[in-house]
Amino acid sequence: MSQKNMNRRKFLGSTALGLMTAGLGFPRLTASSVEKSGGNKIIYRTLGRTGLKISAVSFGVMNSDSPDLINRALDMGVNHLDTAHVYLRGKSEQVIGEVVERRGDRDKIIIGTKMRFNRDRKTHRFLLNGIDRQPAATPENLYQQLDLSLERLRTDYVDILYLHSCYSPGMATFEPLINALVKVKEQGKTRFIGISTHSNEPDVIRAAVDTGVYDVILTSYNFVQKHRKEVKKAIQYAVDKGVGIVAMKTQGGGRLQKESKVGINHTAALKWVLQDENVCTSIPGITSFDQLDLNFKTMNDLAISSQEKADIIAAQAMKGILYCQNCRSCIPTCPKSVEIPHLIRAYMYAEGYGNPYQARNTIAELPVKEGLDVCRSCTSCTAVCANGIDISARVDFLIKSKYYLG
Repeated sequence: MSQKNMNRRKFLGSTALGLMTAGLGFPRLTASSVEKSGGNKIIYRTLGRTGLKISAVSFGVMNSDSPDLINRALDMGVNHLDTAHVYLRGKSEQVIGEVVERRGDRDKIIIGTKMRFNRDRKTHRFLLNGIDRQPAATPENLYQQLDLSLERLRTDYVDILYLHSCYSPGMATFEPLINALVKVKEQGKTRFIGISTHSNEPDVIRAAVDTGVYDVILTSYNFVQKHRKEVKKAIQYAVDKGVGIVAMKTQGGGRLQKESKVGINHTAALKWVLQDENVCTSIPGITSFDQLDLNFKTMNDLAISSQEKADIIAAQAMKGILYCQNCRSCIPTCPKSVEIPHLIRAYMYAEGYGNPYQARNTIAELPVKEGLDVCRSCTSCTAVCANGIDISARVDFLIKSKYYLG
């Protein structure tokens, strides 16, 4: 493997381990540069104190296993590929590894991957959004996942390693895993470390920044978030401390309710995020060449037109969007306290992203007493979403569809 034995010392010196002390401030690094590719503008922004220059539109490789699509994106000037250990049951990482090895330009491609929390109910306890839960992970589990991911990616390091899907400050500050992440960074298996968060983002971001350990935060950020102003403030807080920001879920879940005549203007949604210069890059999921071209052309002009502004306002006014806000207000309305936001996220993967593998995996993460089996035993659903999502219809879809594991 041509890049397998690359000397790790090359980039160990560029890591920020020596600077990671709680409370230490860092200069903001939001400088941008612009290049041209095939007549299109490419904006590159600096990812906080990492110093990495990343295209403002990156490639979220959650739903695609097409080497041709990945190659096209890289040829166009995209230089960041985002994946995770669980995406497409590992196929996402495998395809990236094959593409990068054939190209022979590993040092020019920034790869980020994520390690998930293992649902081992016998280990560490901590509060998750005020509820006593144990979505625990062990350092050993993280090491095993990372070694397998590196094998799939055909490299001996990743550029960014995230602790995936931190729902609470307690998860982001969980000391055994922080120590494990620092260890693999010292070993040269990753250049930089971070967390990803889909829920309670403002508090999670601030807690992660205050550890003084994380280099990067991958957060949900879009124009339909009810708490988007608070997310924006938390992002500013992170950038002021030198932490790089990557934005996900930029399209607000993909689209609105099926019965609605109002659709998401994808270009406007992406522009809305990228107009915040504190965001280094976005990772929209790309599954076709048309999507790639549309996302790439967004960088030509980030100004939001009057029509795009009108589309954004119309979508913000809608209730019942596909995208779950993860506010968790629905759980008290369920007499059996099912983890409804988790199930709605599975529905989003199934219907919004067309990703049956991720839908199945998301459902399977839940223990029996909190998952779809409980819903199946109910004769009617009384759970209510504050934002208008039809919980009953979506749960019923999951039960009756191929995504239900039984």
